[in-house]
Amino acid sequence: MSCDKFQPGEVAQLGREIYLKDIKPHMKKEDIGMFVAIDVINGHYEVTRDLAEALVRLRDLHPGAHVTAQRVGYKTPFSFGARRPDDL
Repeated sequence: MSCDKFQPGEVAQLGREIYLKDIKPHMKKEDIGMFVAIDVINGHYEVTRDLAEALVRLRDLHPGAHVTAQRVGYKTPFSFGARRPDDL
């Protein structure tokens, strides 16, 4: 699927679905706060403490990847203000 076939917000939605179905069940408490970069085309992902590093790794492995990010234990990769992580 090429990038021009995605509707606004579709990459983020696909990434969230992949994360919830295929990735989140394998995460542990010690992974809370880690970033997950997900290629929504093939489902491949990278997990690191540094989002930029995860994005670079994934794009190096899969040039042309359509990437979104999740943060383990949180509903969004970033938030403003203090908040506690969600449960795994």
